[in-house]
Amino acid sequence: MMIGIVTAIVGDMAGLLGCVIGMPDEITAITLVALGTSLPDTFASKTAAMQDPNADASIGNVTGSNSVNVFLGLGLPWFIGAIYWSNNWEAQMGKWLTHRVGKKTYE
Repeated sequence: MMIGIVTAIVGDMAGLLGCVIGMPDEITAITLVALGTSLPDTFASKTAAMQDPNADASIGNVTGSNSVNVFLGLGLPWFIGAIYWSNNWEAQMGKWLTHRVGKKTYE
């Protein structure tokens, strides 16, 4: 329960801080909210390291947390993008082939 509360507080504070300093929501989500997802794991690892003389649980927690973050953080958007592009290939490819960058049109 405490981890959920800390995560909610960090997320809300990150949104408020981003608003105050004029940071776009996308940048806030990428940088500040990442802290909110890693901070609870840090506290859990610290607690496990303090309670276990060999810190085995702490090492397992860090390894598992980082693995989940990498595989879900990279794999899930890739999987969703692959499904999207496979279902909308013809429509999106036409737009992509005629896109403009600045004053130049690429065809």
